[in-house]
Amino acid sequence: MRHRTLGRATAAALGAALLLTACGGSDDEGTDEIVGAEKKNSASPSAPAEEDPDAPAFDFPGDLKADVEPADTGDEKKDAVLRDQGYALSAMVESYGRQKATANFERYWQDPAYTTYVKDFARFADEGQRIAGTGRYFNREVKQVRDGSALVVFCEDQSDGYVVDAGTGKNVSADGGNSAVVRLYRQTLTRTDDGTWAVAESDWTEGDGTCR
Repeated sequence: MRHRTLGRATAAALGAALLLTACGGSDDEGTDEIVGAEKKNSASPSAPAEEDPDAPAFDFPGDLKADVEPADTGDEKKDAVLRDQGYALSAMVESYGRQKATANFERYWQDPAYTTYVKDFARFADEGQRIAGTGRYFNREVKQVRDGSALVVFCEDQSDGYVVDAGTGKNVSADGGNSAVVRLYRQTLTRTDDGTWAVAESDWTEGDGTCR
């Protein structure tokens, strides 16, 4: 079943679920050429990724990690889209860990997906909770591009994620954080004025066999 409404990664439902979302992806087909992106440094404080000296720096809590599998297609323009989409995923995890939209999230996300996630960050903050563990993202692939937008599909493995009390760091997931949750995502990215590919729409299918 495909979900297009906001979910919650708390003890009430998927306890171990790291991430959620729901803004609707594109089902259009196209073969337009992808425009590459110019990369600039972000203001976040941690060390950048090893492969790209101009990568944004992310400030994760010590018990939180985004494991984004590299996607090298050999096509410079497609790789530019996948690079920024990978940064967007890390920015999402970072923001869940910090309970607010970080500078990286501001750069790599746009409406309607932006507002959907920001509301969820606020819910975690209101409940005094945040995510911890590792979110794994793999099988990332550019499917199409049309009029400055790109469609990317990928898999998310939430099995190593859980929810903690933001103050104490104690695991508060209903199942202790052991749920094996795998999702197939479709995300639409748009190219901003500064050349960044930002996620504008996102939808997912839970338990899709493609990600096994």
